[in-house]
Amino acid sequence: IIKAQSRDKTGKNPAYRLRVKGLVPAVLYGHNFPPIPLSINVAALNAILQPTGRGTGEHVLHKIAIEDRTDIPVKEIMIKELQRDPVTQKILHVDFYTVRMDEKIIVPVRLTITGKAPGVQKGGILQQILREIKIKCFPADIPPSFDVDVSTLEIGQSLHVSALAIPGHLEIHEDLSAPMVSVIAPTVVKEEAPAPEEVAEAPAPAAADK
Repeated sequence: IIKAQSRDKTGKNPAYRLRVKGLVPAVLYGHNFPPIPLSINVAALNAILQPTGRGTGEHVLHKIAIEDRTDIPVKEIMIKELQRDPVTQKILHVDFYTVRMDEKIIVPVRLTITGKAPGVQKGGILQQILREIKIKCFPADIPPSFDVDVSTLEIGQSLHVSALAIPGHLEIHEDLSAPMVSVIAPTVVKEEAPAPEEVAEAPAPAAADK
């Protein structure tokens, strides 16, 4: 369970003071649930973001308890958005979204490449175009990832979203014709032949003295 505290002050200066104390400003919101500003320990947040057998921490269900708000029960939540510093990658802000177990939600699911493409063994380059796809399902049915088997791909071939083996209770919210992975031909760089060196003209012989 993620332990959080409610906060009254919002804005840049209060957020900065929270980060100095090792806390991350956050907000909890959802369907028929008013937004509540929160703070959470940065070490605890980093711990739940570590990949597990259920997938990455951003795309799985968690529980959150607001310790100083006993009037709000423990909520099932997902991480909706993480804001990071573009240089240090430190977490600046996090959005938690409350979910209901009896309502379907749209979530991203990671794509995992499996197998060895024959085209790569022949010199081609494997190019992963999509890292994740969005699906719609009940929270309890969110899969950790989808496998993309590239063991049949030759140079110049691609696998599209429509090739995924998706269980019937999951709905894909992507363009089925979108390519997920391709094997492209290696780029051949032709080196230009060096220009022939110019031969310096010999100076004309001086006229003979009369």
